[in-house]
Amino acid sequence: MAVPVPLGTEDRTARLTLRRPDRWRREDSSQADLRVTGDDIVLTVRSRPSDRAIGDENTGLLARLPGSVDGLLLVGCDTWTAAGAPARLVEYVRPDDEGDVAGAHLLFVTGRHRVDLTIERPLRRLLETDDLVFAVLESVRATEPVPVRPERDLEPLPDPAPAPALDGPRLSAAAVGTLGSLAGRRWNPTLLRTAAGRELIEAGLVGRLGTLPEATQTLLGPWQGDAQPVTLEQHLPDGGESRLQAWSETVVDGTDETGLVVASLTPDRVVALAAGRLGVGPAWTFPFRTGSLPAHLLGRKLAGGADAPDLPESLVEADPRLARFWAAPWTVSYLRRPGKPKPITIVHADELGFARVGKTEAGETVFVTDSPANVHRSLVRALLPA
Repeated sequence: MAVPVPLGTEDRTARLTLRRPDRWRREDSSQADLRVTGDDIVLTVRSRPSDRAIGDENTGLLARLPGSVDGLLLVGCDTWTAAGAPARLVEYVRPDDEGDVAGAHLLFVTGRHRVDLTIERPLRRLLETDDLVFAVLESVRATEPVPVRPERDLEPLPDPAPAPALDGPRLSAAAVGTLGSLAGRRWNPTLLRTAAGRELIEAGLVGRLGTLPEATQTLLGPWQGDAQPVTLEQHLPDGGESRLQAWSETVVDGTDETGLVVASLTPDRVVALAAGRLGVGPAWTFPFRTGSLPAHLLGRKLAGGADAPDLPESLVEADPRLARFWAAPWTVSYLRRPGKPKPITIVHADELGFARVGKTEAGETVFVTDSPANVHRSLVRALLPA
């Protein structure tokens, strides 16, 4: 349960009011209506004349954001009802030299103006600042009269960005096993006499005399001791499988059958890589009417293949949204974390969004929709050090 966050100071512009902690400081800015900073958080408000509907403004925002910063990832888009005006909340992550930055962009329209409020903070502090950030967002109120307009269908959202590829040498499973055995060493001449060792030499990971370059020693650092990886295992709609393993800043991508790519990445970039593999991107999220399913039915569906069952007709009629989700191609992902006996099971239905598999009790398994932003937070929780 979220802890209430004290918001003692009210700030006001010509278009909105909001409340924020007293310790945050208002700064002068010629390029914004309001700029406030504190707790590694930067809040900015801008506005401009516009008579466009919220759907049109949001479509433009989602089209522009990815091009504003190279590598920016859209992680969610939701309707927002607390502002007293038609609004959308867009969440994103953008790369930065000092570490990735998580952004929440609240956009609302009044019929005369468009108002953009952004809150940015370091990705590594996303989870610990969520309660505070959302308390501030929920305090925002439009102060300009908003004319009543007829409701229309939600605007279409862009497809998720293509999953980024991991850049590094592709190795056999034997070569990766041999590489891991070198953790803590600087030299091993016996490598010259094994096929796996010669593969490492050809990949440039080991010198011609069995020496280990500094880059390889950095790669091996997280493998020392008994460190266990966070693993993202995926079962794809075409029957294929993929696996992404991360030991802090060392990543192994692939399966024994397809070959394994080994590389060093910052933890922030590992999160971005995993998010791309999951298909995180803007998607409208609405709940199923059905909160759980027979465990045997869902288990067979998760296993995939020719034996995957159809949804019973009674559920198709009672829950059309679940029926559409069930009928779409599924990517089933298991996020396995060291020290946790059960993985997080996430289902992505093509062009529809995410669902999460929960506990099983009395033969029924919880199966509920989940937003892309929440899926992204699961990756942050698993992959970024607390």
